[in-house]
Amino acid sequence: MKRTTYFVRSYGGKWKVKREGADREYCVCDTKYEGIRIARKLAHEVAPAQIIIENDDGTFQQEWTHKDCSVLFEKRGRKRGK
Repeated sequence: MKRTTYFVRSYGGKWKVKREGADREYCVCDTKYEGIRIARKLAHEVAPAQIIIENDDGTFQQEWTHKDCSVLFEKRGRKRGK
């Protein structure tokens, strides 16, 4: 089964949630926390799914997979090659 990917990205001082390949964002939120909460709900409904969260500057922050809601990779903590 193919995994659906959702992005949480900065958008003019707000945060948008968008499914990969969609023409428009699903929603625009006032806070990053709210965007993540909505993305997790969406991902849970269509599991398996992935959430990619970006920082304000568009750089990668965190990635989650939603089959069992486990964290795959986080910028801090786990080091590559170990």
